[in-house]
Amino acid sequence: MKANSGWTTARGQIAWILGLIISTAIVIQLERLDIGAQLASLDTNPLANAEPAWMQVLHNARAQAPDPVNASPQDQAALLLALSLAGLQEGADTLLLANEATATITEIGLSADSDTLVNDALAVVLRVYGH
Repeated sequence: MKANSGWTTARGQIAWILGLIISTAIVIQLERLDIGAQLASLDTNPLANAEPAWMQVLHNARAQAPDPVNASPQDQAALLLALSLAGLQEGADTLLLANEATATITEIGLSADSDTLVNDALAVVLRVYGH
């Protein structure tokens, strides 16, 4: 081939067209395999039965202070604040939560020598549930 041949000057365009044809063929083959659709299909929705975050916080606080009387002041306050958080949520069973809050307050008890953190958490619970 001569240096000024048309094929020599068109070699960049020919290489680009061949690359385009090969990449298109690869994409068509991948679409025919339909791997993406098979990998993306789920039998069930994994988030369908997920608890709201506030419910998880309440469960964790209950687990940390199964016996509120003997729990540390931090665990008592965490339980009281989790009950307050739960009571402010839409769709929460506020009557059941209010009864649990009342029972927890009764167990912990209000005293002047209580930890200030617990007293502040008690004040929040009382404010939320209107006691």
